[in-house]
Parts: sequence; C-alpha cells; structure tokens
Amino acid sequence: MGKVPTTAAIAHGSAAPPGPDRAALLLEAGVLLASDLSPRRVLERLVELAARVTGARYAAFGVLGEEGRLVDFIPHGLTPEEVRAIGPPPQGRGILGLLVERPEPLRLARISEHPRAHRFPPGHPPMSTFLGVPVRGRGALLGNLYLTEKEGGAEFDADDEAAVATLAALAGAMVVNARAYRALEQRETWLRALQQTTDAMLQGASVQGLLRAIVRAARELTDAELACVVLADQDHPASLRVAAVAGPRGHRLEHLLLPERGTASLAVIRAGRPRLVAAGSRQLAWIGDAGVTVGPAMVLPLTVDREVAGTLLIAGGPDRPPFRHADLSLVDSFASQAALAVDHVRLQETLQHLAVLEERRRIARDLHDEPVQALIYLARRLERVAADPEVVGVAAAQLGEVRDLAVGVADGLRQLTEGLRSEVLEERGLPAALAELGHRFQERSGLEVRTVLEEDGPRWPPEVEKGWLRIAQEALSNVERHARAGRVEIGLRQRGDRLLLWIRDDGVGFPVRAGRPLREGLGLLGMRERAALLGGALRVCSGMGPAGTLILARVRRAGTPS
Repeated sequence: MGKVPTTAAIAHGSAAPPGPDRAALLLEAGVLLASDLSPRRVLERLVELAARVTGARYAAFGVLGEEGRLVDFIPHGLTPEEVRAIGPPPQGRGILGLLVERPEPLRLARISEHPRAHRFPPGHPPMSTFLGVPVRGRGALLGNLYLTEKEGGAEFDADDEAAVATLAALAGAMVVNARAYRALEQRETWLRALQQTTDAMLQGASVQGLLRAIVRAARELTDAELACVVLADQDHPASLRVAAVAGPRGHRLEHLLLPERGTASLAVIRAGRPRLVAAGSRQLAWIGDAGVTVGPAMVLPLTVDREVAGTLLIAGGPDRPPFRHADLSLVDSFASQAALAVDHVRLQETLQHLAVLEERRRIARDLHDEPVQALIYLARRLERVAADPEVVGVAAAQLGEVRDLAVGVADGLRQLTEGLRSEVLEERGLPAALAELGHRFQERSGLEVRTVLEEDGPRWPPEVEKGWLRIAQEALSNVERHARAGRVEIGLRQRGDRLLLWIRDDGVGFPVRAGRPLREGLGLLGMRERAALLGGALRVCSGMGPAGTLILARVRRAGTPS
C-alpha cells in the first residue's frame, strides 16, 4: 500500500497514491476541519478529499441558500480555462435539482440515461458515472456533494457512498460553524454600525453629519460597494434627492436629483416596504447614468411614526451575487434605528430653530418698544420745533434734515423688526409675507396697494425668500419717503427656476441711466447688493414726471443654467 498523504500534502494539492487508505484520508479530513484555514478553503479541500477517497476525476460542493437554491458552487478537477468555458455555475436544475427536492444519496452508472438529466453546456467536459450525497447540518439541508467520472470507468459503490457521507457530515459541520461565525460577525458589525450613529447623535451632529455616519456604517455592515440615503428634496418636495453617499465615485451622486418615476426608492416609499433589486434593473439606471457602476441592490424605507421620510439604498459591486432576505432583514433593523436617529436630530434642530425665532421676536419687541418709539417721538418734537415761526433759515433746514434722519432710522429699525419676526414668511412662504407687508404698508401710509402674487410652485431657499422680502420692504420705504405716489403694486412671479419680484408706483420718479439712478442712495444700493449676494440682479426703471418707478429683482434657483 502506498504512503498516505499528510495534511500539508493535501493542502498543497499533491496527487494521492494508488489505492489510498480511506480511513487515513478521513482522519486527515478531521484534522483539516480543525485547521486555521478559512471556511471556504476547508470546503475546497474537503471536496478534493472526496475525489481522492472515491477516485473521482471531478467533484463539487453545491451550497444551498435560504430559498433552497444554489448560491455557491465549489468545483474540483476543472482547470480555470474549463471553468471559464462552461460559463455561469449551475442553477440547481436537472439531477442537481432532484437532489435538492429529494435529499438522499444517488448513484448513477450513466448520467445521460436519467430522466432528469440535462444536456451539458458547451465547453463542459464529458461526465458519465455519478454519486451525489446530501450535506446536512442541525437538521437542515445545506447542500450536496457531487462526484463524477470514477477512475477506470467503474461505477461508484456503497463504500464510496459511505466515505463521502462521512465527508458530507464534516462539510455540514463546517458550513454550520461558518454561518454561525458569520452571523456573529454580522451582529458585531451591526452593533458597531449602530454605535457609530448613536455616537454621532449624542455628539450633536447635524442632520448631514448623521446621514454621512449612517451611509458609512451601512456600507460597512453589508460590505457593499455603495450606500446612500435618499430623501425628499427641500426645494422640490415631490422629488427625491441623494442626501448622503459613501463609496467609490460616490461624489458623482452627491445631491443628485432622482428621476421623477421608475426608481426603486420611489417604489419603496410608496409601498413602505423594503425590496431587493436585481443587477441591471432599470430602477437603478440613474446610478449608472451618473457614471457609477453597481450590481444588485437592496432599498429600505426610513420610517418614523408610519411615515416614510426616505430610503437607504445599498448596492453591491458588479460581480456580487444577489443580496439575500437575511441581508435585508439585518439592514432593515439598522435602517429603523437610523430613521429614529435622523428624526431625533431633526427634532433637536427644530427646537433650536424655534429658540432662535423666539429670540428674534424678543429682540424685535425690544427694538419696537424702545428705540423705534423714541425715534418717532424725537421726529415729532423736531417737526414741532421746526414749525415754530421764530425758527427760520439755516436752523430750520438743519432741523428738517435731523427730523428726516430720525424718521429714516426709525423706518429702518421698523423694517429690521419686521424681518426678524416674520412668522408668516417662516410658516406660509414669500407670497403670503408680501401680502401681509402690503396690507401693513397700506394701513400705515394711506396709499392704495395692489398685490399680484403667484402662490403656486415650491418654496425657495430661506435666504432668498428673506432677502426678497427685505428688498420689498426697502422699496416701499422709498416710495413712502420720496415718491409722493398714490398707488403701489407689489408683484411676484415664478417661471420654472426663475423668481421675479417687482414694486411699481405712480410717483414722481427720478433720472435713470442703464437701469441705475444717476444718484443712487443707500436704500437702492442696499437692495442691489442684497440681490447680488443671492445670485440675482436688480434693475430700476424710472424717469422724471408721472411715469413713476419700477423696481425689478430677479434670481435663478441655484444649480440651473443662467
């Protein structure tokens, strides 16, 4: 009898001697099971041992997933060129499917004569004799060991079957242990990912900072190529936008607006349930259109109080096998925790925002109750003094200038307090705030005010809405102080990504050249600078006489072509 190969020889794939000692090889298999090789490496060597024990030229281990389908296939005896020529691994049909349906040992003298036999794909080597043995662990079917082409053309016998059954038991133990270890690793990764989001929340991270922590943790949790959070867009509530992303070339997806229909995120938000998405699905086409290549994906809802605020999208690389329902369940739990964390931070930011608004209201009340009232009282006293018949000449002119200055400062502070405490702007938007402004101006000035305000369309960024309101306030102040007008029109119109504000009066007007007054005061200069800071422009149309004055302020939404 030839020399029995050692564990090292088996691990290096050296050829077995003629007529191997099966007991010795099975002992070697037990030693191999206790080695420090990776689980897949051990399974590869067990498959190789099964071929040696039975004298088979080819062997394989088909690993079953949760749904009873082959999710992995570990072959032995085929060259890399033959593997490439055969193409994708088997899907568990034909005789392989029969062993899944009826998990019991099967020996065949000729594979081709069995009723369930399928024709081999092109490039597949010929195979005749066959032995299949189920691999079980803890009462569950985990897969099957397959052997073909026994040496010398002989059939596999009962001794071969018994030897392979022993190896199948060892393989089952290995698969069970590997899955338990993987589940433990996943649990540790899940806890670490949850800890990262919790730390970010406790450290006072912003919503954006927390979202970045979530996508980084989700990518680590699933060993994915890409992870991103998709939320409703602030400027377009009916649309979805990538709020945070982690992964190679992820910068190409940052802040990207998703198509209005046909995306997996939109389907998940509508259904409120997570879903698995196959590689190449049109529901992921928008990612490829941005220049990022991904494979299969899973999309999960970010749900708080039964309302879906967005989705967590996780995609594997192009060569990754499909995600499983177990992966979906694990990340679904993490997504729920992440949604709660986002909701918590948003609540904190809302409370901080309310605190800022309350402080603004307090400052506005203080300014209105003390400095503004004092300046108005001062202006009235100056006006009475200037009206004294004994005050004439230069003194009367200077008193009039000081009075006008006091009125101007009071008016400026009044505008400032209105800007600080504009609850209508915060809650209902710019059209409503302009309507309220026109109403207050008409009551205060006695002028007739007409409003032409379009209220359709999405909200604009807060700084734009507040800036446009301040421009309208300053323009009305100029009308009240200088125009000697009888009527004023306040207009607001939105066309696509362009916002137009105008203030028109029927007053006396002033000389203008190329859209600018010949002598531009601080009020007009401040309006022009405010519009420019917001990426817009201001134009003045006026002239001497009854034509009046028209103030036009235009701005485009950020990111749109000019």
